[in-house]
Amino acid sequence: MKLVRRFIEDPRAVDAVVVVLATWFVLGGYVTAFAYVSESGHVLEGFKRAGFTAVTASWSLLTLYLFAGFAAGLREGRPWNRALPDGQTGTFAAALIFGAAWIVDQAFWAPIFVTNGIGLDALFTPPHLVEMGAAAVMVSGPLRAAARRGETTAGPVTLTSAALLLSVLTFATQFIHPLIDPWAAGNYEFRAVIANGTWLGENIGVASILAQAVILAGTGLLLNSGFKLRPGSLTFVFTINGLLVTITKSHFYLVPVAVATGVAADAWIAWTGRRSGKPSASLCAVIGGAFAASYLLEVALLPSGTTWDLSLSLGAIIGATMLTWMMGRLLRAGLPGAVFEPYEVLVKEPEADHWTLDPDSAVREQLVRSALDDLGTPEALGRNPLARLPGVSKGGSGARELREVLVDVIGELAGASAPRDAECGRVLLDYYVRRVGSHEVVMERLYLTRPTYYRRLHHGFLLVANRLDELSLAAHATSTPG
Repeated sequence: MKLVRRFIEDPRAVDAVVVVLATWFVLGGYVTAFAYVSESGHVLEGFKRAGFTAVTASWSLLTLYLFAGFAAGLREGRPWNRALPDGQTGTFAAALIFGAAWIVDQAFWAPIFVTNGIGLDALFTPPHLVEMGAAAVMVSGPLRAAARRGETTAGPVTLTSAALLLSVLTFATQFIHPLIDPWAAGNYEFRAVIANGTWLGENIGVASILAQAVILAGTGLLLNSGFKLRPGSLTFVFTINGLLVTITKSHFYLVPVAVATGVAADAWIAWTGRRSGKPSASLCAVIGGAFAASYLLEVALLPSGTTWDLSLSLGAIIGATMLTWMMGRLLRAGLPGAVFEPYEVLVKEPEADHWTLDPDSAVREQLVRSALDDLGTPEALGRNPLARLPGVSKGGSGARELREVLVDVIGELAGASAPRDAECGRVLLDYYVRRVGSHEVVMERLYLTRPTYYRRLHHGFLLVANRLDELSLAAHATSTPG
């Protein structure tokens, strides 16, 4: 009985069950796709039945499992939106939406709106689009749960959930995926369809590389921004996705492309880990460039070779690198409006005789924490309102000047005479400046219990904010005519 209760109430046990069932769910979807697209104009009925059976069985078990947990939570008196562990209420709702869309499709849409049953005509019906959207929410439940619990390191369950989310996105865009349709390969079986229009194959081929590079880079950025990634994490995620994607047309010889992309991303994260901050635009560029380069290289090494000339291949690699770098830069730079705008009013409209912030305002801590998170990301750090404070801004590079001030202030705190303030400074110094490791590593290094560590971290943000206030007031006083 205790084991049963554990798999209903323990959030990590629930995540594990959801991931196992979601894996079979996504695998069934790709087997179904194989039945529809592996042979042009023909559906493989045996694989179709196997795929539908896997999808139906896994969805049914997942829905019943979450319903049991939901009912148990309500019986214990918890409100409906907290009856399931964090992140799983959305999974349960998405499972119900998926079932409703499935019923609509089978009972209403398919019998009335007749399609040819293959290709985009089958994939992009309104009920199927709702099903794919619901599937994305379902499989990402453990990923959301880990983020809401504040987990700092992505474990196997979290990474598998991310891989399944990525695989749902690539399932929805399977019609434009180079590992499914390698238009650059000389022996691609469907090249004869466009024998008199080589340019069309090149257009579709380059577009597919760019589209999937962006999806992969977005996945890498999501994981690296939200969690500390162990070595091999992105290789694990991309390899699972590569295995699922290549099922569609049995192009398993292209799985090394996904592995090479993950290895390049993990290597870049490890190399940049020696500096403060987390890579964003550069990581996206590495993922996009590695994906395009490894794909085109492997195609070129095939016995049939590639039909693309060197100029087009290099152009596709450079284009994928530039596009993903731009995406990473735009997504990472800046602060959320909810944090930025309230503070911007205080900065732009200070009182004439004195400049200060409300000491009880939560914005102060949020801005300091955001600035420390972005110590290694100049484009984001330079947009932080703290970079424009008097005493920080000296007319040069806002990012460089703010970083220097923050490092100096944290150094002063670490050497403070008051033991508590010094401990706060050492926490900030080890985690944000020296980047010795995760929160767990730093608390062990400083011999702090978990509650004490997070109290010191919180108090450290406030001390840094107070010190920035002092610097701003001093700069304002010296600039005011006597």
